[in-house]
Amino acid sequence: MKTIELKIYSFSELSEEAQQKAISNYRNNGIDCQYIYDEAYQTIKKANELFNIKEGRNSWLDFSLSHIDDNIMNLKGLRLRKYLINNFELYKGEFYAAIGDNRIINHPCIKVHKYDMNKGARVSSSNFYYSRIQKENSCILTGVCYDDSFLGPMYDFINDYRNFPSANYQTFEDIIQYCFDSLKKDLESEEEYRNSDEAIKEEIEANEYEFTEDGKIYN
Repeated sequence: MKTIELKIYSFSELSEEAQQKAISNYRNNGIDCQYIYDEAYQTIKKANELFNIKEGRNSWLDFSLSHIDDNIMNLKGLRLRKYLINNFELYKGEFYAAIGDNRIINHPCIKVHKYDMNKGARVSSSNFYYSRIQKENSCILTGVCYDDSFLGPMYDFINDYRNFPSANYQTFEDIIQYCFDSLKKDLESEEEYRNSDEAIKEEIEANEYEFTEDGKIYN
């Protein structure tokens, strides 16, 4: 019976050549990107429900709007912007209220008359409430980043429809197509990054994998 001594290394302890071999081996074993598409699919399901979009026949990354009324499909420019804002919950709002100090006021909607003993006359003053509504549009569909990937072009249109590509010539279908294209682009970029040396190195180090001297993962 032989006893073999085997030295085990962390990734950072490997030589540069062994590190590159470790990265290549890791990539060749297959990078799991399925969860990326699973999360994006949840975004699409919520978006389809929100905008009454039908899923395409060949892929959930395709769509059909053939069932949408022509009056909606023909909207452009400012009319389309108003339609999007008024018919879909595209923002999450929070209401904040606070009480102001008792002070002399001059506001047509707040008139509470009190007799001021020091001044000997009535003045308009009140303890009053004021409110502030904050709206935000981050990850409103499922809570993951792909919500923003999908809805980003729509917010761009709403915020500046005049300077949106081919201003005033964008229909509802055009905007939805931009949204799907944006999501596809981000998915491709994410998958490409997941296969990059940088991302693989980060994953190796985060999982604290160990290696033999030549860069093979030690099980």
